[in-house]
Amino acid sequence: MRIRIIGFPLLLVSSLAQAQTTTETTAEASPLPLNFSRCFSHVPLRVDATQGDPNAPITVTAEVLNATRDGKILYRGDVQVAQEQRRFSADYVELEQLSRDVLAEGNIHFTDGTISVDSDERLTGNLTTRDTELDEANYQFHGEKGRGEAKRVQLSDNANQVELQGASYTTCPPGEEVWQLKASSVQVEQDQVFGEAWNAVLWLGEMPVFYFPYIKFPVKDERQSGLLYPTIELGGSNGNDFSLPYYWNIAPNYDATLTPRIMSKRGTMSQLEFRYLPVEGQSGTLYGEYLSSDDQLADTQWQDDARWLFNWRHNARFDADGHWRGNIDYTKVAGWDFAYFDDFSPPVGQLVDNQLMQSFGGGYYDRHWQLTTEVRDYQILRANQQTMPFQLAPSLALTSYRGFGEFDLGLDSELTRFNNDNNNTYQATRFHAEPKLVYSVVNQPGAKLTTDVGAYYTHYEQDIPDTLAPYYRNVQGFTADSLDSSVDRLLPRLRLNGTLVFDREAQWFEQDFTQTLEPQLQYLYVPFKEQDNIGLYDTTDMRQDYYSLFSDRRFAGLDRISDANQLTAGFTSRIYDADSVERLRLALAQTYNFTSPRVRLFPSEEPSDFKRSFLTFEGDLNIDGSWFVHTEAQQDTTNSRLAAGNVTLEYNDEGKLAQLGLRHLNQSYFTDASLGNDLNQLGGTFSWPLDPQWRLIGGHYRDIELSRNIDTLIGLRYDSCCWAVSLVWEQSQKEDSLLSPTETQQETLIGLRFELKGFSSFGTGSGDFSPGTSLLPYYRPFNLNN
Repeated sequence: MRIRIIGFPLLLVSSLAQAQTTTETTAEASPLPLNFSRCFSHVPLRVDATQGDPNAPITVTAEVLNATRDGKILYRGDVQVAQEQRRFSADYVELEQLSRDVLAEGNIHFTDGTISVDSDERLTGNLTTRDTELDEANYQFHGEKGRGEAKRVQLSDNANQVELQGASYTTCPPGEEVWQLKASSVQVEQDQVFGEAWNAVLWLGEMPVFYFPYIKFPVKDERQSGLLYPTIELGGSNGNDFSLPYYWNIAPNYDATLTPRIMSKRGTMSQLEFRYLPVEGQSGTLYGEYLSSDDQLADTQWQDDARWLFNWRHNARFDADGHWRGNIDYTKVAGWDFAYFDDFSPPVGQLVDNQLMQSFGGGYYDRHWQLTTEVRDYQILRANQQTMPFQLAPSLALTSYRGFGEFDLGLDSELTRFNNDNNNTYQATRFHAEPKLVYSVVNQPGAKLTTDVGAYYTHYEQDIPDTLAPYYRNVQGFTADSLDSSVDRLLPRLRLNGTLVFDREAQWFEQDFTQTLEPQLQYLYVPFKEQDNIGLYDTTDMRQDYYSLFSDRRFAGLDRISDANQLTAGFTSRIYDADSVERLRLALAQTYNFTSPRVRLFPSEEPSDFKRSFLTFEGDLNIDGSWFVHTEAQQDTTNSRLAAGNVTLEYNDEGKLAQLGLRHLNQSYFTDASLGNDLNQLGGTFSWPLDPQWRLIGGHYRDIELSRNIDTLIGLRYDSCCWAVSLVWEQSQKEDSLLSPTETQQETLIGLRFELKGFSSFGTGSGDFSPGTSLLPYYRPFNLNN
């Protein structure tokens, strides 16, 4: 079990001058209002009046007016003073006509469009300089939640500055002050990035919990060098884990974050993130981690080896129109370090099927054609691999598509060099060109018929070693003699595709509906050509579903082009209600082969003799706008067996979500998935508000075949206007890819997170309880049009 404490606010506070971060607007340009709710209905809109005329006329109303010989004007009884956006009211006001000094007493309310201040004591100020001072006041920023009390509030218009003496600050609504920051002195300048506070104490209720001798806090969405919030994790395989980031604002277009990470069971790791914007249209990030040695590996062969990660992401646009572009996505760890992502969970890099990608790409992008190139490699984070992925070194692709009335002309072509680090693996240079001409025979509402004529031409120059690795010989069935050093493959292609749409009015349950019937037919012809003399570089079986049956490919990739003499028949039926909402969609399709396809993926595979594809079904149902059902199935009609299927039931209404799903795969049909048994998994997620403040979330996934829980999570969150607390319990399966790659361990996480809104947060787990996050994954599978 491990317990985390994340983001405890020891050094920085992002709070007090949040009120000054609103973008400046003129009185003529109305600012966008806040999303007011019961929490923030007390917050006035912000109107910036700093550019106003100091000599603008002043209007004063009062019940009694007196003038003295020394030039003073005295106002008594419901005094109202207004000058553009600056207004105040009081019981008593003195105005010195020559100096324009103002003194006000009793029931004072002052506002200038950016802040409102109330005081029962007194106000002093000057109508020319616009400097104002109030004693024993309550203040509320406009356009922001920040508010509080102060013994003295000083407003300086020329410096655009607010100074608070003996002040408190909170973002909680009045009467719900769960937390407050109290400081002896606070200073905020609207044209500065950060505000300052001295002798600040954080209070939770009536209890002081932390003291800050001096703090700086952001008042604008801009950057400044300084320490960021630390992160503390207690327990787990890393032990006590402490990180303290330092942010370095190098220049307006460059910055860096340096983070020492101390792990009691492993050692001290250095982390560095460097972000750059060198010129317009280009941006990138360099990120690295380094641990000189891992104490957890002290008694292993890697005890003196460093553990590290490097990541580089870059996107470039080289011209104003965006035609010339480039991109880099490169992630790498030490070659032996298969467990790096499991142990350290770096914030960068994508680990897909235990592969880290290193890609450099770019090209020219036009409306009708594209010329692109890419160099790509993969790092495999798994020991004892029998094969290594092929590198693109490089690949050059040209694609074009243009319409000429009823004709469309297209070209897909590429030139690729495939290299491999294994000396006992074949390599190749491949050129492929695929021109096609599409003619719309019929293109009318309710009827469409197109003919697609094209060809596949591929040329290979293969480098065949004298001896192939055992995997290629024993599993795939290749030999050095069966592969040819030079191969040409030319295959014509003919495809006819037609669709009809019929609709009728219907009435069920005393409601009006429209039902459609959309039959679709496709004929595809590609002649057979022996291809066992070509190695496999980027090709695998294509997943079969309703839409793939109407494609012209049986394999993903270009190393195998399947022969075809087949007819695919299918239909889609939809039901729309009177408001044109699609309530039901059913789709069913199957391919009939006049001649069984003879092209096989590996020479070791037995030639296929199937005449029919799986009968493929997909269905979606929108019952009432809240209840939904989705189902898919692939049926082997020859052997009367279900090859694959899934069904999902979902309730989704006004923040209430519950989803339950069942998935089945027959291992006989998915050999590439390395299934020891049929796959039968049941799982679901839910996110349910118990009332406006309480929300319950959960998820559970179970492998029925293995009688083993995959992942279980339950979480409870209380959310108020200015604070929140969440508790999460999760139990999941974890593999150690380095020390015990064949074993699965159960890991339990208990997380507690406490948040002070507008101030900071600390605790474990994620504070985001929304579906579709890392805490609560969610996928909506429905294919309805609305």
